[in-house]
Amino acid sequence: MADQYCDRCGKYLPEGSIKYSVHIQILSDFDGIILYEGENSREDTQKIFSEAESMDENELEEELFQELTFTLCENCKTKFARDPFDRGTGFLKTGKSIERLFH
Repeated sequence: MADQYCDRCGKYLPEGSIKYSVHIQILSDFDGIILYEGENSREDTQKIFSEAESMDENELEEELFQELTFTLCENCKTKFARDPFDRGTGFLKTGKSIERLFH
């Protein structure tokens, strides 16, 4: 097994040590509303499709979906779970329901 390090703090994680894997999926979200800048929605829609067709396949995929995996030491896992966005405010102080975050 290759040497592993915490992706957050850089701490060396030897074989057999406690470590955590954080897997994040970033998905494009569409609420069903398309905002048009011009008066001709058909032309605007065609422009959007043309732009998408001209994009590199990897660039387009990255625009819609990304998966990231990080290895964390015990200390960084605790900090991440408490404040994943490192706002200094604690876990999800957005007023939104926490239940929707867990499967």
